[in-house]
Amino acid sequence: MPSVKLENARILITNDDGYSADGIKILTDIAKEFSDDVWVVAPEHEKSGASHALSFQNALNLKEQGEKLYSIDGTPSDCIAIGISHVLKDKRPDLILSGINSGCNVGEDVTYSGTIAAAMEGLIRRIPSIAISQNYEAGKKNVISWDSSKHFLKDILTDITNVGWDSNVFMNINFPYCQSDKVKSIQITTQGNRDTDDLIINEVENNLFRFGLRRRLEENAKLTLPPLNMAVDGFMSDVEAIANQHISITPFHLDLTHHGSLNHLKTSIKSDIN
Repeated sequence: MPSVKLENARILITNDDGYSADGIKILTDIAKEFSDDVWVVAPEHEKSGASHALSFQNALNLKEQGEKLYSIDGTPSDCIAIGISHVLKDKRPDLILSGINSGCNVGEDVTYSGTIAAAMEGLIRRIPSIAISQNYEAGKKNVISWDSSKHFLKDILTDITNVGWDSNVFMNINFPYCQSDKVKSIQITTQGNRDTDDLIINEVENNLFRFGLRRRLEENAKLTLPPLNMAVDGFMSDVEAIANQHISITPFHLDLTHHGSLNHLKTSIKSDIN
């Protein structure tokens, strides 16, 4: 993507915590320091874990909640699609911001995250997109401190949009759980793997299940198998950076092809059809 001039840019904001969440209010306030043309189209209710789902089965209700503020009873990806095609149909946004999510989105989190998926949807529609998340102390999701993201995000957005990035990439920014004066640095990172099993499956009643996350309940986690993602010399992983009080910026793209497997499979699997 070419650089984005934030001054007077049309900015579309969403999240997966709901349009009234604290994080999206903080992000909106920061965006309004750059531009008056800031719009919010976000889920009516929390959609954490929605990933890149689109609501094909249900009609979606768009509600005006305030000036340039809309909710949709759907997913973050629904919000981006409808926000671009209907709310902002007169002029496409110059930038999409998704967040600030309550909790980090690193490692395996990104495959579940509605915050990440909204940025994916923006990339699919060829709009520069950034996902933003704030880590919290284990078990204290409802008393989250936003200090590091409040302190650093404006300058990071200025720098990253001035630099620009490849047209097939969106950005994932994570802030560590600590006060701003304890943040060590900004790191460009790779996607890592958590070293613990974060998912909890509770059988509430017979054959009735509910998912949860250990980090929200402050439970001891179980060790998992060795990491799947490849480390890159000279770069921290996002998991490592956040755990050690660094801000993590990870470039992501949508191409899921494992290029290293192509030649092996091509030479190992017969291509002739009998």
